[in-house]
Amino acid sequence: MVDIVYKQPTKELLQLGVYFKEKVIVLIENENDELIAKKKELIPCYIVDEKTDLNKIKKKKKAVFGCSVKNNEFAVKIKADFLIQPCNEKQFFDLGLAKKLSENNIVVVLMFEELLEKNSFERHLYWKNYLEVVNYCKKKGTKFIVASGCKNPFNLKHTKIRKCVAEILGLNKKEIEKSFGGCL
Repeated sequence: MVDIVYKQPTKELLQLGVYFKEKVIVLIENENDELIAKKKELIPCYIVDEKTDLNKIKKKKKAVFGCSVKNNEFAVKIKADFLIQPCNEKQFFDLGLAKKLSENNIVVVLMFEELLEKNSFERHLYWKNYLEVVNYCKKKGTKFIVASGCKNPFNLKHTKIRKCVAEILGLNKKEIEKSFGGCL
């Protein structure tokens, strides 16, 4: 299993990752962060946008934050490994995008902590939109995972909790195992 988190204190992160018995992908922005992550046996993944020099990180893991049509399409264009938060209170995801993501083997990621930080009305809109995202992903065979997405290592969520959220969103156990296990 795998979890995705923001760059944070690596000592605690490593201890908790080992405790939960899963690999942890750390979202990073520079080569120094990459070296630290690799030394701690964490998996580095660059956060990229249109301003990023992709030639420097050609063969490295890349993640794009969605939340807009432009960013979602950018993830497809560069064949990123992960599309994080493709929607929020507004829906920026459709069947065509799900198909393109599936063809390029891009994993769609819901960052659980971001959902928890919202007020009840915003959270309702997130749930509604992510129910649609999961439905589109299921139709096109796009991988979808729920990640802790935390900035504090003590907010890591156990795999069971994240799988339950994916199940609530509409994935069955087989789809969950395929997505969670196959995103490395």
